[in-house]
Amino acid sequence: MEKPQEESPDGLVQLPLFPLNLVLFPGMDLPLHIFEERYKNMIGDCLNQNVPFGVVLIKEGTEVGDPADPERIGTSARILRSELLDQGRMNIMTKGERRFEIEEIIQRAPHVVGRVRFLVELEGEGCADLVPQINEEYVVLVKNLTALTGGYTSRVTVPEDPVELSYAIAANLDLETHLRQSLLVTETAATRLSDLIPLLQQGNVALRERVAKQNPFQGPRLN
Repeated sequence: MEKPQEESPDGLVQLPLFPLNLVLFPGMDLPLHIFEERYKNMIGDCLNQNVPFGVVLIKEGTEVGDPADPERIGTSARILRSELLDQGRMNIMTKGERRFEIEEIIQRAPHVVGRVRFLVELEGEGCADLVPQINEEYVVLVKNLTALTGGYTSRVTVPEDPVELSYAIAANLDLETHLRQSLLVTETAATRLSDLIPLLQQGNVALRERVAKQNPFQGPRLN
């Protein structure tokens, strides 16, 4: 395996890549079961060196078998915990850290390695107008999700940073994969929040209906 390097003069960083049929957002928790030999070795190196790897949505190909072609925009993942199982398999808990863009694929076997550029997070214009509306919907979202697990929360902590808030909402909504990738690619938090408002409203309607069916005596409204 080619080892991850410090940022080069052209601003690129070498990063092992894990193509998956999912989209990871910054701040999002992602549990993974590692069973393929190539990824056991890759994750083992990341653990030994305390470095992240990149999670990228598969553009063409499959998770298992021949190396898949990834989308250009992905998110680096930091390993928080690991559990070693029999035959070298692992369960790991990771958290999304930073978005990146793949500039060049420099290795495809045994696993994909890319030279990537980490992207600067931009707040964009108009967040002040969007945040109050979306904050209310986010509170409802968290309460609905908590109710689905049989819990209850009277107080929801809303991220103050618009970038963090936009990723928190995107991570918690049940969206089709192409929509999640589109939100990840979006350059500013303002545009992402604007795109998320109707999706969040639709998601809350669907969640309220699920909560009402699961807990018919509580009624559908939790806000």
